[in-house]
Amino acid sequence: MTARTPPGTHLRLLRPEGIHWRGRLYNASWITGQVTAQVLVRPRTSPGDGIDVYHPSGRRLGTALPTTLATTEGIPMTDTTDAGTQTAAADASGAEPDFYLNLADARIVATEALLEAGENIADTIDARAMSCIYGDAGLGKTFSVLAALKEVAADLVLFLQFRSRPTPRDIRHELFTLLNLEGKAPTHPSEFDQLLKRSLARRPYVLAFDEAQQFSRECFEFVRHLWDTGQGKNRPAVLFIGGEECYKTLYNEPALASRIYIWQEFTPMEPAEVLKNIPHFHPLWANASPELINYIDQEAGAGTFRMWSKITYHILEGMKRRGLDEVDETIARWAIRRVRPPRQRPRRDDGR
Repeated sequence: MTARTPPGTHLRLLRPEGIHWRGRLYNASWITGQVTAQVLVRPRTSPGDGIDVYHPSGRRLGTALPTTLATTEGIPMTDTTDAGTQTAAADASGAEPDFYLNLADARIVATEALLEAGENIADTIDARAMSCIYGDAGLGKTFSVLAALKEVAADLVLFLQFRSRPTPRDIRHELFTLLNLEGKAPTHPSEFDQLLKRSLARRPYVLAFDEAQQFSRECFEFVRHLWDTGQGKNRPAVLFIGGEECYKTLYNEPALASRIYIWQEFTPMEPAEVLKNIPHFHPLWANASPELINYIDQEAGAGTFRMWSKITYHILEGMKRRGLDEVDETIARWAIRRVRPPRQRPRRDDGR
């Protein structure tokens, strides 16, 4: 069964130095020797009173008190990511990013990658830097970024996503729209760039470029130029989110690679992580046997939440049609046949 989450709590990493939360570092003597990778925290009456800390199972671990105020040259951060919520964070437009296939009853699982992304993004924003989050499709990169950006004022986040290969001109016009600039967009690139630089310098914006594997070297250079000309706390923080091609283009250009503050690669979950996380991902798997979960992951799940969302969706539909109450290997095999591409068979050569 899924653990009961204490109300009003928020997921955080438990580090050897303590717990980072809302720009402060919290610590306590009982933290020494703790091996829990993630904990739930809940603020007490005031920030000076510290935070109550719970194990993910809901068991209270103790109280942690603020030690040092984190250096925050950037915008103030607020933590609103509820560990018990079943929907993702709102993006810059206010829309709710959905689980794949709008899977009902799916839950956010605080994987190590998701928690690490939250910390990396917060650090990038505090430093007003550029960072890159990359990995194969379906691993939760965009989902994790949107969850982290929920902590930032929505009007400061400019979330750009291009489905086909953009040009610097496309980026200029998208920024013009997202910044709600008045009048007509300038026709000359240099004039356009000056307008964008002045506009971006007015507030501590966060530029998040999704599907950045579509970017050419010229696009990355254009964003670098906008970032380089910023100053101090109002320099835009920049996040590139994309596939392997995004990483390769940035890494192979010294002028770009040297400006990347944090690199984070998303990889498929290892078998042990699958067994730990999938039972919390959806009620369907709460009481499933480890053997069944292992079998599904080896055959089709591949350690990715997108594939597990697809499999879960098919199994739920199949169970409904067959009047089943529990998932078993038979219905799992049926779903796997649906989600896995058919194996290519050699073409028959009849000699003609």
